[in-house]
Amino acid sequence: MKKLLLIITAIISISITADAKWWIFGKSNDEVGLKYLYVNKAAADETGPKIKIFKETLGADGLIKITGKASVGKGAVGSVRISLDDKASWMDVKFSENGTFEHSFKPEAGKTYAMLVEVTDTAGKTNKVDDTRKEITLSAEDIQAKVRETLDAVFDAYNQKNLQKFLGYVGENFAGDKAILERAVKRDFDALSSISIRYTINNISAGTQGRVFVSVTYNRTVFLNKSGTINTDSGSTELVFESNEGKLSLFSMKQPLMFGLSDAENVATGEVLGNTSSNLVLDETGGLGGDIETVNITCSGVMPYLHGLYYFSTGQKGCHPQDDIVTFGAMADMLIYETAIEPHNGLQAKTFAGKSLSALSSSEVKNTSGYAATNPYTVSTGNSYGISIGGEFYGIEFTSLPASSGAQNISFKIKKF
Repeated sequence: MKKLLLIITAIISISITADAKWWIFGKSNDEVGLKYLYVNKAAADETGPKIKIFKETLGADGLIKITGKASVGKGAVGSVRISLDDKASWMDVKFSENGTFEHSFKPEAGKTYAMLVEVTDTAGKTNKVDDTRKEITLSAEDIQAKVRETLDAVFDAYNQKNLQKFLGYVGENFAGDKAILERAVKRDFDALSSISIRYTINNISAGTQGRVFVSVTYNRTVFLNKSGTINTDSGSTELVFESNEGKLSLFSMKQPLMFGLSDAENVATGEVLGNTSSNLVLDETGGLGGDIETVNITCSGVMPYLHGLYYFSTGQKGCHPQDDIVTFGAMADMLIYETAIEPHNGLQAKTFAGKSLSALSSSEVKNTSGYAATNPYTVSTGNSYGISIGGEFYGIEFTSLPASSGAQNISFKIKKF
C-alpha cells in the first residue's frame, strides 16, 4: 500500500508540475471530452502545454500526425474539429463510429502551431476546448543521436547486469521511485541470464521541463534461471528522459517494461495505449509471471450432468458428479456445460469479443467495469473472458466447449493477471 501511495503521489505531482490537463481525459462517462490525444505518438496529457517535434524524426512525408479518441458518454459523436492557429480557423476531422480520429499536417520550421480540439455530441454539447490547447513547434535540433547514445548505454548496462552503471542513467526524480526500481532490477538480474534487447526508435518528442518522450519497438531474449528456458517477447513501449546540462537520464517508463520486470506495477507509470503483445513479467520467486497455461477436462459417463469443474485458487479440475461427487461439485468456482459457465463463490466474468488471451492487457482484465455474475454466463470460442474472484483476476480463452450429449471435452487457456 505504501508503494502504491508513493506511485500515485508521484504521478499526481508530475501532472501538476507539467500543467497537463490530464483530468479531462476519460474521467467521466457523462462529459464530452477525449479518451486520449497523441501528437506523433507523444501523449498530449503528459507533455504539458508545449510540445517540440524534431524534424529528423518525421517520416518521408514530413507530416505531424494528431490522433485521438472522442468521448461523449451515452450519446454519439456529432463532430470533431481541430484548430492549429489558436481558434482563428477550424478544420473538420473525419472520425469513426467509436470516436477515433486522425489529422495530419506539414509543419514549417520555426513556426508555432496553437492546437485545440473541439468535440461535439449529437445533442450539441461540447468539450472544454481551451483545456486541449497545446503549442506545437518543429525543431531542427539533432536529438536522435543523443537519445540513441543514452539508450545504447542503458540497454548495455542492463544486458551486462551492471547495476551501478545502470543506475547512473536513472534520474534522482525517477517517477516510479528510484529505490523501488533498484530493488526490482536486482531481482531481474538474479532471475535472468543472457539478456539481449534490441530496439528501434519510433518517435522522439519534447515537452516542458526538458523532458524527452521516446517510443521504441523492441525484441528481447532472456534465459530464465528458474526454469532453464529461453524466453522471448517483442512489442512497443515508451520511455521519458529528463535533460540536465546536456545529459539525459531516465525519468519514467510505461508497460511493457524494459527494466524492473519483477515489480512492474510499482515501477511503471502507466501502460502503452493499444498494447496487444504478451510481455515478460517476473513473479516474486523468479519465475515467469503471467504464463498462459492450457487446461483440458474430459468427462464421460456423467449424463445427464454435463458439467466440467474448475477451481481457480488450486487449479483443481474434474467432472460432476464423477470426481468427488458432492464436495468438489459444490465448491468448484466454475461449472462448464455446453456454451455456458455457472459462476460460484463470488466469481464474476466479462467478455472480450474477438480478442485472444495473449492480446489481453493487465489493465483491461483488472478494470472492474463490466464484470457480472450472470448465471448462466454464455461463452464461446473465439472470445476471451476476464474472471474476477476473491480479489484475483484471470483471463480465459475457450478452445473447446462440451457438446450437449456424449463425452464432454473441454479445453481452455488461462492466465493469471
